[in-house]
Amino acid sequence: MKNFHQHVSLVIIAIFMAFIPFASMAQEGVKEKMVRTNIAPCYNYWSVGAFGGLMQFNGDLSRDQWINLYSKSVGYDIGLVATKQFGRVLGVRARFAYGNIHSNVQDKWVWEYKDGSGLPQKITSSFRTSIFESDLQVTVNWLNWILGYKPERIFSSYLIAGVGMDHSSGTREDANGTEMAYLGKSGDAMNVGNTSGIGGDNLQFKVTAGLGFDFNLSKHFSVPVEFIWKVQNSDDLDMTRGGAKSVVGDMYSSGTVGITYKFGYSCPKTKELAPMPVPAAVVAVPGPTVRFSVIAPKNIPVERNVREIFPIRNYVFYDLGSTEIPERYVLLSKDQVKDFKEEQVQMYTPKNMSGRSERQMVVYYNVINILGDRLGKNPSATVRLSGASLQGPEDGKAMAESMKRYLVSIFGIEATRITTEGRVKPRIPSEQPGGTKELDLLREGDRRVTIWSSSPALLMEFQTGDDAPLKPVEIMAMQKAPFESYVIFNNAGANLAFTTWSLEIKDDKGAMQQYGPYSQERVSIQGKTIMGTQPEGTYRITMIGHEKNGGTVRKDTSVNMVLWTPSKNEEVMRFSVIYEFNESKALPLYDKYLTDIVVPKITAGSTVMIHGYTDIIGEETYNQTLSLARANDVRNTLVKGLSAAGKSDVKFEVYGFGEDQNLSPFENKFPEERFYNRTVIIDILPLK
Repeated sequence: MKNFHQHVSLVIIAIFMAFIPFASMAQEGVKEKMVRTNIAPCYNYWSVGAFGGLMQFNGDLSRDQWINLYSKSVGYDIGLVATKQFGRVLGVRARFAYGNIHSNVQDKWVWEYKDGSGLPQKITSSFRTSIFESDLQVTVNWLNWILGYKPERIFSSYLIAGVGMDHSSGTREDANGTEMAYLGKSGDAMNVGNTSGIGGDNLQFKVTAGLGFDFNLSKHFSVPVEFIWKVQNSDDLDMTRGGAKSVVGDMYSSGTVGITYKFGYSCPKTKELAPMPVPAAVVAVPGPTVRFSVIAPKNIPVERNVREIFPIRNYVFYDLGSTEIPERYVLLSKDQVKDFKEEQVQMYTPKNMSGRSERQMVVYYNVINILGDRLGKNPSATVRLSGASLQGPEDGKAMAESMKRYLVSIFGIEATRITTEGRVKPRIPSEQPGGTKELDLLREGDRRVTIWSSSPALLMEFQTGDDAPLKPVEIMAMQKAPFESYVIFNNAGANLAFTTWSLEIKDDKGAMQQYGPYSQERVSIQGKTIMGTQPEGTYRITMIGHEKNGGTVRKDTSVNMVLWTPSKNEEVMRFSVIYEFNESKALPLYDKYLTDIVVPKITAGSTVMIHGYTDIIGEETYNQTLSLARANDVRNTLVKGLSAAGKSDVKFEVYGFGEDQNLSPFENKFPEERFYNRTVIIDILPLK
């Protein structure tokens, strides 16, 4: 009969494997996301731990002639482990353990050897063996590798592989309890000996493989659960010659639970960057746990020429209940097609354009026309339009067909060059299993037609295949109120300590301005709003917090602001990196794009300003941290590229603006705006 414990092990593994996708993604649709403070700050550390659990013999590895397993075949396993984790994926560890296994066999055919020869026979016997294990193993965190490292994930999973040595001793008995053989008794006539010639008579080489799960209790302590399979390079462990003469090897396994202490974290310096690199005046607020700070840039530019390489999302979003292209997209007549040129796309303005989106979203809302123009210029190019709708595949295909009709009837594209399909969800959905909050916004983003192509003429640099984004468009614009022209007021802890808080700002002439009340922890105000036409000044800022118990907290600080208008001929190069929902690691295609396209544009002495953003889905504090992680992700890639290119003397300014409505590149009314707000913007300011 099959071993009961073997079945239990398989069931446990299956449950863990099924649970992984839900546990790692369940938070992605939930607004009440909070940044955990009890997890590891990064994946580069040392750890030591202890463990214990069950161990069982799995049999002779030859011709599937495994030893029969019974409930009495389960022993114990205890030990210590020391690990060096080098990053979010790779780790190396030393493992030392002591265990005991035992099992029996009834009427089993085996090869019984004596002096190198013998005949097969049936045996009925039992054995008990103690093992001291020493292993050197590599761990690969496949969950972080595939899904990316997320600081809020409470556990991780890793694969285990390694080599080691076993020092074993044991006794084998027949059905009557009479001793038949020994392991580890040198000089005894019944000693099984060592078939491999490694070391002493009971020292054996082995290989190991397994699967582990690590549950975080705090940033220092975690609980690992591991299942490891081990193969000895011998046929001595059970003191029974099993299977074919030319194949020797015994296999056993263990399932353990432990406790691990992690220490010596070595986190990248970029992870420690403040939201703004400019020194700020910080005042500790007594009573409630609140820290109030003001970040005022030394220079507050109000205009800047921008040459922007704007990415084109290969999505067209549809309104609920309609399969027709929404009116906010620019739709041309046949007469207009002959004059349409991608380079002059800003001449074709969509209806009801919001002011903040007037440059970039004009480009995006022409995405179907850009596609038609490129298809017309490249007669061999083909596309596939994939419509996704929760109403069903038929509804999704109807959406795709409406785009196809437009391209065929208006741009004259041959119908055979365009295929369509319908799906319930897109291949990269925003709504994730387990999400319960803000599903309306997430589902708006999933009701879309995705443009797929394998034609390089349509696609972003270096990209091929169906999942590649469309080639970006270069636009020129005058930017008013750039990101760094805002004064940032941070009131960390205010949402817990205060019902509301407000600001009083007084200039050096005594003129008073009042702002608020606010309930969020972070507020941004454009510098020009505060300063007007005054070129420079020192401002006294008072934060007034209204406590939940009715009390009032007032704290003062002073900051100096300078209003500076750059010359009109200053030109800035701008690039963007797009992120998927709730991700802080960019798609792999952007590594080569940043290295081969952006890095060559960065000259010695330049200042590279990196701004990270999120959409409004999710909790504000979480989004603030997420936006900074995205900005640092881009910075790390650029630093590596600059180092490889031998470029130095480049300054970086890294900002994380979260979902700040004053600073986000776009509004959040439509799904396309929310998709574009999941971004990092890179401004390259050359040395003057």
